[in-house]
Amino acid sequence: MNKMKVQKRTENIKEVRAANQVPGVVYGKSIEPTPIKADLKEFVDAYQEYGKSMTFELRLGGKKHMAYFKEVQVDPVRKNRVVHFDLQKISKTDTIAADIPVEIINRDNVEGRGLVVEQIADTVHTEFPAGAGISNFTLDVEGLEGNDTLTVADLDLPEDFKVLDPEDKILVGISYPQEEEELPEEGAEEEEVEVEAIKQKDDDETEEEDKE
Repeated sequence: MNKMKVQKRTENIKEVRAANQVPGVVYGKSIEPTPIKADLKEFVDAYQEYGKSMTFELRLGGKKHMAYFKEVQVDPVRKNRVVHFDLQKISKTDTIAADIPVEIINRDNVEGRGLVVEQIADTVHTEFPAGAGISNFTLDVEGLEGNDTLTVADLDLPEDFKVLDPEDKILVGISYPQEEEELPEEGAEEEEVEVEAIKQKDDDETEEEDKE
């Protein structure tokens, strides 16, 4: 099983961040909510590998726990700066509900034929046994044509996985590019009005001359 090292945090959050570490908390069954910290690089490596849908082995105070990333908070201004994370401890008999990302493959092949590939939903809400998490679902759009769609029913689900979204929820749509409507040239209407006005003026002058 994958592992991640953390330490119990005793110093304040500012001191933790100044030491290039990330503050967090771990909670769950048979464990009191405990403030923790992790080396920034180790945190980044772990989060990139596990995301929010994979469990891993957590070592804390000489004990091993099974956990997963429940929440990760980022700086609202500097989006790439993590300010806090939550780990939830679980047991092997628990079930996890998480939003698993959807990844499209062979997109370039379809768009190379002049079609538009639109990802309607980025994630799928899924329930699965602890330890069975996956990083993402993949949907292959190779060979699809305009107006084709892929839904939740098209996902290849691992054993014991249950999707909590409706089966007919559209995840990917293929469409034809929209043709741009030709707009009338600017000034064309004004020019026509001006021509009519000149013509009207010339006609009025001719009538005045006839009267004389």
